[in-house]
Amino acid sequence: MKIVKYEKQKNGMYQVFFDNDYDVDLHEEIILKYNLLIKKEATQKEIDKMLDENNKYIAYNQSIKYLSHKMRSIKETKEHLYKNGFNKDTIDEVIDLLQKEKYLDDDLYSKAFINDKVLLTNDGPNKIKNKLIELGVDKNIIDSNIDIYTKEEQQKKIKKIIDKQISINKSKSANALKNKISNYLYNLGYDKHLILDYLNSVSIKDDKELYKKEYDKIYKKLSRKYSGDDLEFKVKQKLYALGFNRFDE
Repeated sequence: MKIVKYEKQKNGMYQVFFDNDYDVDLHEEIILKYNLLIKKEATQKEIDKMLDENNKYIAYNQSIKYLSHKMRSIKETKEHLYKNGFNKDTIDEVIDLLQKEKYLDDDLYSKAFINDKVLLTNDGPNKIKNKLIELGVDKNIIDSNIDIYTKEEQQKKIKKIIDKQISINKSKSANALKNKISNYLYNLGYDKHLILDYLNSVSIKDDKELYKKEYDKIYKKLSRKYSGDDLEFKVKQKLYALGFNRFDE
């Protein structure tokens, strides 16, 4: 088939027209590689080969652009290419090439990811590990790198979080506050023994005014239904449920 004309498109692409009313889109790099400007013709077999190579060329360049913004995992990059319409064979070949050229490296990626989380967030190691698993990083790679997050750094963050939570939660009983802080830190991804080590070393006492305020509020509400010893028992039950251990006024 003879080439009758080229029409320039965006991003180095050309629409190539053949004499049998057939046309294809090719990148200028592919056109030059196959010497089409001089030959000005190609067989269908050659065109199919060029289209396959063209597709991989585009996928590769899209990946490079995607990776230029920040480091990505192999899984993220695969999903990006899949969303952009590339087939599995093209994706696998491009991913292999990107790994060989060190544009993709889940080991380096996980180290950078962990360092960023330690420096910029309060996330604990378990939350970080779970996120890396979601991003497709192999568990063995994660386990070999998570020690970047030292025990000392974790303890420092736990102490800071606990001290802050104590200072901003003045309206809770001591037990309720401890439970809240413990759950909060556990959800952030810290191990329970590290949480309890510091939490149990901190003196958190029930505020007498807070206890009296809660007692009076519950007493007033329940006095509409109970009286005498039953009322006192019910009030103490409610206070205990709120985490107060002291029932004497």
